[in-house]
Amino acid sequence: MAHFVTGLIARHAALRTLAAAHALPAPVVLTEVLSLLPLGADELERLLPAEPNSFHAGFNYLSPALCGVLQVLSARSTLLYFETEYFGGMGTQGAAVFRDGELVFGPQAAELGPINNALAVLGVRTLPPAVDEFETVGLHRRNSVEEWQQPDED
Repeated sequence: MAHFVTGLIARHAALRTLAAAHALPAPVVLTEVLSLLPLGADELERLLPAEPNSFHAGFNYLSPALCGVLQVLSARSTLLYFETEYFGGMGTQGAAVFRDGELVFGPQAAELGPINNALAVLGVRTLPPAVDEFETVGLHRRNSVEEWQQPDED
């Protein structure tokens, strides 16, 4: 199964404010406290209009320039940036956490672990029956940015 998601995770109000300020789609509620702002190419371009010329090792989209933007945006609320790229169980994930205008975790990329580690920085703890923080917040429920951007069918 494939899993290709890029996004920001933060408190609900922080992501609603960020989305409105940058003409981004509304965030998706993950937990009682956290939301996800899925970032496709268009959304990343709105955050960073200039084309990046380099990326952090193991990342497809996280550039030093994007890190700078996220540092500034984190002055109001802690932001977790993440990427996943898996196909057939093989692939990588990466994450970084920004707080108070500083990079406080990462950027870390590996086959497993960075997103769980970053979620732990946000205070997420595994709640059974979930097997890890990733599943606890529900990131396993949808496999692409496009799926996360679709309205819920409740």
